[in-house]
Amino acid sequence: MKNYINKIKSLVLVGAASMALSSCGDFLYIEPKTFVSEENFWNEKADVDQMVAGVYVKMQDAKFIERLIMWGETRSDEVTEGRDATKNLDLYRTLKEDLKSTNEYTDWTSMYAVIGQCNIIMERCQTVAEKDPTFTESDVKATRAEMAAIRDLCYFYLVRAFKDVPYYTYAIQADADIQPLPACDGDSIVRCLITDLEGVVGDAMKKFPEDNSSLYNSSRNRITQDAIYAILADLCLWDGQYQKCVDYCQKVIDSKNKEYRDEFSKSASSRSGYLEVFKNENDTWNPDGFPLYRCYTEKVFGNDYDQIFGDGSSFESIFELAFSANGSNTQYNENGSVGKFYGSYKNNSNEGRGLLAVSEKYLSDVYNTAYKVFDHKLDARYFANISPEDDSYSSGYILKYVASDIDIESITANPYYATSYSASSSVDRANWIFYRLTDVMLMQAEALIELGSTIDQVDDEGLVVSTELDDNLKHAFYLIWTVNRRSIMTTSVTSTHAQELKINKFTSKDDMRTLCLKERQRELMFEGKRWFDLLRQCHREGNTNMIKNNVPAKISSGATKTLYLNYESLFWPYNKKELRNNPDLKQKPFYGADDDEDNFKLNN
Repeated sequence: MKNYINKIKSLVLVGAASMALSSCGDFLYIEPKTFVSEENFWNEKADVDQMVAGVYVKMQDAKFIERLIMWGETRSDEVTEGRDATKNLDLYRTLKEDLKSTNEYTDWTSMYAVIGQCNIIMERCQTVAEKDPTFTESDVKATRAEMAAIRDLCYFYLVRAFKDVPYYTYAIQADADIQPLPACDGDSIVRCLITDLEGVVGDAMKKFPEDNSSLYNSSRNRITQDAIYAILADLCLWDGQYQKCVDYCQKVIDSKNKEYRDEFSKSASSRSGYLEVFKNENDTWNPDGFPLYRCYTEKVFGNDYDQIFGDGSSFESIFELAFSANGSNTQYNENGSVGKFYGSYKNNSNEGRGLLAVSEKYLSDVYNTAYKVFDHKLDARYFANISPEDDSYSSGYILKYVASDIDIESITANPYYATSYSASSSVDRANWIFYRLTDVMLMQAEALIELGSTIDQVDDEGLVVSTELDDNLKHAFYLIWTVNRRSIMTTSVTSTHAQELKINKFTSKDDMRTLCLKERQRELMFEGKRWFDLLRQCHREGNTNMIKNNVPAKISSGATKTLYLNYESLFWPYNKKELRNNPDLKQKPFYGADDDEDNFKLNN
């Protein structure tokens, strides 16, 4: 623990003087003071603004973003080794499920650096309010809510990556404050996070003033009340508080509908980005429907991708970190982590490929008409997620976050569309999305499914003649239907289509669970969600079956291992340096026995 605490102390004492806090928008571009110490800092609103901006800059750090990808994707069934993966030994070992405490991606310093700065701001902002009358009590509450949300989001990532972790919510600014901490139970931490955010969500900003930068939208790129509700929904889904999850998701959905009515419904299509209200006529739970970007526009498909991932900070966004194109403006930070792991797509050449590539079952799913992930060849997300190296889809790489623009053109005689992409100059400005509207819709659907049940219809003799979904399951189905319907490549969003999901094909709760998990897989592929989605099912069921059944067996240490039999194996080991610096932190038994052994071979 001492390792990352010292970095937090350094940040507060000298960081504000030295860092330019360069990033997107006026908010994050704050000129540094010439000299900063504890005595002449924390005196005015600008001091708080500078430290808050610094939190977002810390989140833009490459090590922070890399862990979002490594912890959320690399152990899943979605990715495999890409170009030069063997040159990054720790990543390669992770792909082979050979996890050691020396693996660089077990280093959680970047997460705790953000947590530490949030704690300090939350403690000191009241002092500033007492000195600067322009920093009002409502400003104090809003700042605390914003920092609590970021801190708690970081803890949620840590819990899902490591299970039990050190947990503290106080400011550390002196040597006397440093105390070794044992790992706290992860489930207990999650419940603390829920209670914490429920206590501050009412104080959060509903919307920030518009920023001067065309690349930055304060209400998408900073924590708002909607973002806190999304985090709460995610936490409650993990903890099995399903009705709360449903309710928090609904607050976000209602807010988006209001924003659409107030700002977009009467605007020109060029401003609204071709938003449409998607609604199933049988969906009685969502009378206002859902405002989403339509897939089709201007004779090609892919408009939804262009708006959400190409332009970024879209209407559908709830919270995402903003970046800029590499070298286009020194005021802005680059997102080199996406280029490192996913690639830069340089004219479809191998030169621009990333360390990670698409796993085979995804790559060939539609081309070979396997339809194990995507249900048909009209799902635009197949083409928006995957970049084939040739017309046979025999090999390919990740496209999401890499391409800045996608045009999926007319259908050919083959079972795929002719598709064109552009990306090479702007991959480093790809925003990283934490939550967007369809993610929230699918979280609500998952919670409704867990609350739902089937209803048996019996005849006069008491024999079951049919089974129906109850209202919770029906509600969940129409949420999933809407997300799925948006991605069907058709020029009309109002007429029925043969490829639409049909409710009568899903007759049990398990059917609905499978449907929801597959839809999240299709919709959120490569967004740092897949491993956590599978892990959440294991956490719910109390076993490892979901991951054992979805993630293929891997080779480690020269022999085939029986993987994922131990629930503890689903989480990362603690970093060896942290174990050395924090005597109260004990290695997990699963990793402790052979941690010093190193029989790994690159050719495994």
